[in-house]
Amino acid sequence: MNNTNTPRPAPVADWVDINTLYHDPYPIYERLRREGGVHWVPSVNRYLITSYDAVITTEHDQETFSANEQDSLQIRAMGHSMLRRDDPEHYHERRQWQSVFKPNVVKNVWTQTFHEKGREQLAHLIEKGPGADLIWDFAAPFAAECLKELLGLHNASSEDMQRWSQTLIDATGNYADDPDVWAAGKRSFDEVDIALDEMLEWHRHNRDHSLISSLLSSPEDQMPMEKIRANIKMSIGGGLNEPRDALGVAAWAMLTHPEQRQAAERDPSLWSTVFDESIRWIAPIGLYSRQTTQKTVLAGVELPKGARLGICILSANRDESVWERADEFDIHREVKPHLAFSKGTHVCLGARAARAQIADVALPLLFNHLKGLRVHPDREPTVGGWVFRGMLSLPVTWDSVVSLDENSTDATASAATCEAEATPHVAIVGSGPAGCFTAKEIQRRMPGAHIDLIDRLPVPYGLLRYGVAGDHQGTKAVSGQFDRLFDSPKVRFIGNTTIGDQISFEALRADYDAVVLASGVRADRRLEIPGEDLSGVFGAGCITRRLNGHPHETTTPTLGRRVAITGQGNVAIDVLRLLSIRSEELEGSDIDDAVHSTLTHEIATLHIIGRSSAEKARFDPVMIRELGRFSGITHRLHGVDLDRVPEGKDARLDALRTLPGACQAEVEGTPSMMVEWWFEATPEQIDGQDKVEGISLRHGGKTVSLPVDSVITAIGFVPDPEDTISKALAELPSAPETGRVEAGLYLAGWLRRDARGTIPDQRTDARALAGVIGGDIATGAVTCTLEGLTPPVDATDIDGWRRIDHQERNQTAPGRVRTKLTTLEALLESARNESIVLEQRPEGTAGDGESLGDLSVSILFGTESGNAELVAEELEQALNGRCAVEVADLGDVDPESLDPNRLHLIVCSTYGDGEVPGGANEFYQALRDDAPDLSNIRFASLGLGDSSYARTYSRGGELLTEAMMACGATRIGEFGRHDASGSLSASDVALDWVEGVLNLVTSEEPVPA
Repeated sequence: MNNTNTPRPAPVADWVDINTLYHDPYPIYERLRREGGVHWVPSVNRYLITSYDAVITTEHDQETFSANEQDSLQIRAMGHSMLRRDDPEHYHERRQWQSVFKPNVVKNVWTQTFHEKGREQLAHLIEKGPGADLIWDFAAPFAAECLKELLGLHNASSEDMQRWSQTLIDATGNYADDPDVWAAGKRSFDEVDIALDEMLEWHRHNRDHSLISSLLSSPEDQMPMEKIRANIKMSIGGGLNEPRDALGVAAWAMLTHPEQRQAAERDPSLWSTVFDESIRWIAPIGLYSRQTTQKTVLAGVELPKGARLGICILSANRDESVWERADEFDIHREVKPHLAFSKGTHVCLGARAARAQIADVALPLLFNHLKGLRVHPDREPTVGGWVFRGMLSLPVTWDSVVSLDENSTDATASAATCEAEATPHVAIVGSGPAGCFTAKEIQRRMPGAHIDLIDRLPVPYGLLRYGVAGDHQGTKAVSGQFDRLFDSPKVRFIGNTTIGDQISFEALRADYDAVVLASGVRADRRLEIPGEDLSGVFGAGCITRRLNGHPHETTTPTLGRRVAITGQGNVAIDVLRLLSIRSEELEGSDIDDAVHSTLTHEIATLHIIGRSSAEKARFDPVMIRELGRFSGITHRLHGVDLDRVPEGKDARLDALRTLPGACQAEVEGTPSMMVEWWFEATPEQIDGQDKVEGISLRHGGKTVSLPVDSVITAIGFVPDPEDTISKALAELPSAPETGRVEAGLYLAGWLRRDARGTIPDQRTDARALAGVIGGDIATGAVTCTLEGLTPPVDATDIDGWRRIDHQERNQTAPGRVRTKLTTLEALLESARNESIVLEQRPEGTAGDGESLGDLSVSILFGTESGNAELVAEELEQALNGRCAVEVADLGDVDPESLDPNRLHLIVCSTYGDGEVPGGANEFYQALRDDAPDLSNIRFASLGLGDSSYARTYSRGGELLTEAMMACGATRIGEFGRHDASGSLSASDVALDWVEGVLNLVTSEEPVPA
């Protein structure tokens, strides 16, 4: 629920009619959003929920916004399927359904089937000849044939499947109560039952990979027959119409946006982006229903108990408050979480299969084999629908056909072969996360590539070494993956080399086939207020680099007793934490103790100032909760009412509640420092004559003057205009979202994203950028003819870095993981000291599928929608053969039974409600109520969540982690997270996360061979 102070009755939109909604709902939805997003609409006899925020809210709380609608049209049309059930009933049915849609099954079984069916149906389209309809002569029969195989309804024809799907779907959306629609739906209802009965008997004796066979393979837990029937009908409805309509819209979008089509044809990895943007632009499922179980308030509108809601995805996916130019199709727009696959516990189970059908198979087939494919000049395409929306017709023509012979080489295979055999020389300027991830992805796509990572510093890893807070070693663990990158003789590190000094920008371009600029942005963004140039104003970058021993930061500032930090993002919270905690609380870090002591020894008061409300602050709630664990600090909040929102409904407010002194949380010991939090406060000026004496804020309609001795600005970073690369880029075309400035020159990381994005974001961008580079090579826009540069005579190499690494680790102060060399002279001396003997990487080091020796691992999952269980199985497959590994549901585990001789990997998925998932609740309550002694237990946590639920993102996983630690368990590494609204798969994120955890584990102690 999202209560407001003055809830209002629902406005009545009696001007909305169904016929207009069918033909073009978007003007209606735009007006409804503008007028608040929640309306009573008499013509459809329900409340329409049209704004993005309101739609998201309905997915937060299934106890209030129930899928189990009384007298549901879908239940009448198809039977009572899992889509019209809430947990735990919903999850029990979903779990039995999901085996067919596991990532490895989609990849290893169904994608091949989709290719076979795609070629068959494309051949039929070609037989029809130019003038055929792409929807009814390709998309619909292709979707029907794929669904037949997935379900195992081998006795049905494509025509049967299409008729059943359409009539069942029409009945589900029969808000006009048309008797003919009901009659057609009932005929299909009965026909499906007859076909299903026949195939159930067949599958009892002829097992295959299909859903029906899967359901029959677990007789001890077999779904009741009426539920099987209902869910099969639900799958026929959604599993055919949705991919058909998504494919039709995607094809239409490509045919009407030639520049974006060209980009996708040049870089086949963009077909997945085309798919996502298509279903955002025109969502195949335009509306689904919910019903309130109690009186509530949504977007300021009071709703009665039993209110029937129409959740308008077509509208929410075009909400202007989320997307700029929301009505336009643009594959290059910033990725944001669309709602076409729903959210929360009912997130679409078939999403992976649909993506494989369309992005991996159908779109490449169409555009690679039909040359000159275009809309027929004499016939207009048509689109319609509002409950379900898609192309009604798409007549096309083409010039020629590339052979469909299985042995022929189509354009995609040609491009892939061209990339795989390419031997470009690539320079990557910057060896931080963006540069290293890009190198890894280029190496993966083009094993023959020669890659030079060039860095102005003698050491690699940039932000990981000098930007990430030194007490967050888990975040830095990804450098273990990068270490292995340089094991390849085709990858070189060229350190102590500045573009513009040792190598000119022109020489770089002239000697490499491709140049990727990944050098980041370092200059602190200015506040642009009076007094900013006073002595005592420092940038956050200066402070974090100094604490991290950066050789270019040689002076430790004097901050005084009272310090103001402007900004409340994660960098600001890092600075706050490092300035407020004691030296003994930095155990296991690589912080420079002398610098830390000089910076912090006088501080008594810290003010942290942000323009946003607490609910919209840019910090990660996990980092706020971390602050609450440090002793001797008390917190005071200004501009936030924690009682206004119930506990458990806003992760940021819940995190602030845990701060000692801020709410009911007690302060441990005698406070030695006060932290004052200022929300919705705008700095107006920094006060003082020659040096900082105070800062003035606009807060609560008044000016507040705070006496302070120094100000630290933490509002972001900008490029240094005097930097050689910045000057060169100023003379070139601006790079679009793809990062491609021009053929052969590309941007990565913060240079590409205007100083936005986390380390996981860099991994995502790197994969896309490698595809762009590979596409340019495949099309000949970039040729592989150059040989790269000879490193400057004073450059350092990877062996130099390994000598530095060896020395820093072996001169470590007590309680620290390394003691950094902090001057260029010391770094260079160590890099060139050949008396330092480099150790071989141990055979048991985690990574690259190597053995983990005697290590035993338990993977424990807690789930709502089944996603965590799928990820747990993926991790099991990855670790199988490397160590002793087992998987268990947290619902079957007693905390006191955890084996101290095993490493426990906890994978927990929660979406929206902020609660521990139902399956893990007993485990969690046992931790809370019984407080077992887990002091000998080591574990790592991965939370699966959705950042579109900003208030409760992955909170369930965090609660489990906190409860484990409260019982004495030791967490290895940082809390890992996957964002379901992002572009990376949960499996990819989980595999990277587990390698980081294993690197930490194997670096702590020898792993027996």
